[in-house]
Amino acid sequence: MKAKDTVKKMGMTEAIQTIKSAKTIALFCHINPDCDTICSALALKLSLDKLGKTVHVFCDGEMKNGVDRVFKSELVNRDRSIDRYDLCAAIDCGDRNRVGSYYSLFKNGFTTLCIDHHKQTDNFAKVNYVESFAGATAELIYSLIVKIDASLIDSHIATLLYTALVTDTGNFSFSNTGERTLRIASELLRFGVNNSDISYVFYKEIRLPVFKLKARAIGKAQFFENDKIGVITFEKEDFEATGTTSADSSNIVNELINISGVEIAVSITEVKPHSYKLSVRTGKKADASEIAGAFGGGGHKNAAGFMMNGFLGNVIDDVLKVCKDNL
Repeated sequence: MKAKDTVKKMGMTEAIQTIKSAKTIALFCHINPDCDTICSALALKLSLDKLGKTVHVFCDGEMKNGVDRVFKSELVNRDRSIDRYDLCAAIDCGDRNRVGSYYSLFKNGFTTLCIDHHKQTDNFAKVNYVESFAGATAELIYSLIVKIDASLIDSHIATLLYTALVTDTGNFSFSNTGERTLRIASELLRFGVNNSDISYVFYKEIRLPVFKLKARAIGKAQFFENDKIGVITFEKEDFEATGTTSADSSNIVNELINISGVEIAVSITEVKPHSYKLSVRTGKKADASEIAGAFGGGGHKNAAGFMMNGFLGNVIDDVLKVCKDNL
């Protein structure tokens, strides 16, 4: 454990020094953004704003429903008035491709920083603060803010960080939920975070169109390998029939992994013709990050994602081969 602590301390120290020395900062969220990347970036932005720094947030992707309940979307992709930032920081990005279309802006920074908790992080920045054992990147962001100046955290920032923790740990149910995760969550609650409302918005509340999409998709779910692998698909006609978008399909895959006996659950979402976003959830006997890694994606042991191109039938066949090998 001491070795991990040493690595963690060095990464944090370098990250803090890099942040403090920069006057203009660009924060980059990953493509197909989730709450951890968006909320962590915004929490850091709002904290650094208080120190008089110029901080802009960029994200190549559509925000998931519910995220706009805890932040104002106009804070993202609002500015592009600076050609070269003192510091460009990738938040929750396992590799450079996760930055998406903004990578050219990222790599142009005088200094680059990566703050992440994925075990496949390829250390693509000049400075890398990575803890693969963290429950969420929000844990690292919280630690950074506290070290810089604990008084920077207010109710809004605490709510952003708490939301990131809740959503990236499956409401504190995933195996990546550690002692520090729960301790930080407890500390954030002291700022008046409405934890019950956040859990309701992201894990219980469902709009009627999304309910119809969910019912439609579950009705055509397929199971393989003696029902150990479940596959759910979302195609263009599903979204058109229910008045939803691809963003509404997130987390429905959890319905499959919650089925007794299912070890791997895969959702395949059409984002444009012959282009699909895949999300993988696994139980105790499989590794989602290994499955995603076979296709250039990444994530965690129990939750990961990637993109694939081709005909739907071929995509399903290719994914099933890797899933079977992983079992």
